Amino acid sequence: MGYYGYLSALDTFRLLQAGITVYIVSAPLESRALPLEGGWKDDEGRIHLDCSCVCLNIETAYKIGRLYDQECILRITPCADGESEVYLLNDTAFARQVSLDYCGGYTADGEYLFTAVSRDHAPFEDSYIDWLPADMEFIPVK
Repeated sequence: MGYYGYLSALDTFRLLQAGITVYIVSAPLESRALPLEGGWKDDEGRIHLDCSCVCLNIETAYKIGRLYDQECILRITPCADGESEVYLLNDTAFARQVSLDYCGGYTADGEYLFTAVSRDHAPFEDSYIDWLPADMEFIPVK
């Protein structure tokens, strides 16, 4: 299935660098409804894989979230004093695993992935392409 006009992981990171807030929303992996891949670890340590997309408009993210019965949307806001760090990495099996183990999740497109982690828990030394400070918040889908 082809996707036209979607934001890649690199596009998303560049938008964050430009100071633009983004919203990540997902759908079940088997639906193949959204162009990006995502993975996250729940509180019990179980890994969940899904498909996802990046939105610039919260209302669009809510519509997608409701359509696929999602519990929440991730909002990432660039912020010099943010409590989190967003990392851009090459999309490799190792980067995905480190992101799951230390950051709780990732969003990827096959070439790049981005992940976010609280500032005091950053697992990457020099294996990342770029990073930026940000605030993250999980917003319930209403």
